[in-house]
Amino acid sequence: MGLHKISFAVVFVLLMLPGAVPAVAANSGNFATWSLIKVDYRMTHKLGFVGYAEFRSKDNLKHTDRWTLSAMLNYRLNSYLKVEGGYAFHYRYKGEGVWGVRNRYKLGLTGTLGWSNIKLSLRERLQRTTADGVSEDRLRSRLKLSYSSGKSVLSPYFSAELFQPLGDDAFFTVSRMRYRPGIVFKLSRVCSLDLFYCRQYEPKECRNIMGVELGLKF
Repeated sequence: MGLHKISFAVVFVLLMLPGAVPAVAANSGNFATWSLIKVDYRMTHKLGFVGYAEFRSKDNLKHTDRWTLSAMLNYRLNSYLKVEGGYAFHYRYKGEGVWGVRNRYKLGLTGTLGWSNIKLSLRERLQRTTADGVSEDRLRSRLKLSYSSGKSVLSPYFSAELFQPLGDDAFFTVSRMRYRPGIVFKLSRVCSLDLFYCRQYEPKECRNIMGVELGLKF
């Protein structure tokens, strides 16, 4: 597939995304969109770099949620275990014309098992988020099941992620849950397009999220 065809497909998806599922958003929770570009670069066989830029909307597309820039390093301990660490910068809309900066630090461990074309992975990630002089620590646990065949350009997956606050005797309470089915289109050897839906549950609100991720792998 030529580069111009890939670019057209990406632009088309980004333009159509806000109106993709109006019926779902109208009846249940707050509708949001996530759009990001991610670069995955293997520096060595074991050491890799992942960086991405992301835009998020919220409040049924009425407001910007945040802009994000993130950089992470990962290291493969063996064929099924990977450790990672990184930083993310958030520029967030707080409401009434006010914007704020948030810094996030991440450290995680991912284990992956495979059977034929099926992969099952468990990721445990510690994150610290600081904003306005206040820090918040969370443990994120994500279980992901995916299917990939070398003969197909489509790779479906499903993941469930649990967020637990840390500190002040808050552990074992669930502050957020995410359920995310999606499908990855392999556009070329280095380029892929991930289209997904995410249902996010929180104590105060639920969100229906439609997302698109352009991935570049070198």
